[in-house]
Amino acid sequence: MTRVTVLIATFDEEENIEACVRRVAAVELGDREILVVDGGHDRTGEIVRALSRALPVRYVRNEGDRGKGHAIRTGCAEAAGEVIAQIDADLQFLPEELPRLIAPILAGRADVVLGSRFARTSVRRPGSTPLLRTLGNKLASGYASILFGHRMTDVQAGMKAWSRRAMERLGPLTSDDYAYEVEIPARALRAGLRVIDVPITTDARAAGETKVNVVLDGIPLLASISRFRLGR
Repeated sequence: MTRVTVLIATFDEEENIEACVRRVAAVELGDREILVVDGGHDRTGEIVRALSRALPVRYVRNEGDRGKGHAIRTGCAEAAGEVIAQIDADLQFLPEELPRLIAPILAGRADVVLGSRFARTSVRRPGSTPLLRTLGNKLASGYASILFGHRMTDVQAGMKAWSRRAMERLGPLTSDDYAYEVEIPARALRAGLRVIDVPITTDARAAGETKVNVVLDGIPLLASISRFRLGR
């Protein structure tokens, strides 16, 4: 049976982490492990360590946290699965849809799968996708699609999956910040790997506040997409 690693990158998500881990653990994924990679300063670690006594979850401290991309690299280095999936701790994405995300990889139809909030059959629940963030995401996705000649409807969704083989082909990621979300499919396409979108459901954040600033994070992201196209 193929082992699956689910990465949950966190920074001060004590209000959401228990519900997220319990919902991920309740999903039927066969042989799987859950890694919570945390760079924050709240009770997330304490909560996860308590959960680990009954659930297949392990706490990974991301020392010197430099951003979400840094956390994902740390998680990948610890992952034992042949398939690696990521999901955000804020429960804007549904853990129950993880099987849908990894199915194309298990079936041999894809190497990288991007969860999409903006595919034709995606479901966006009230409060989940504010207008400014929607416009920013569509701009980044459209720009990346043009540069790489491959239609991607949501390059920034925090719900993705990839095979270990694909990660080995990609080589080490370089982005410490949110640009890693685009770096994964960008590197995959440049390596000739199969990248597909899968429609997902988006919910309003369960608790806490987002760390993303559409303008301050969005402008450097466009520059990063250009850099990825040049192979840098």
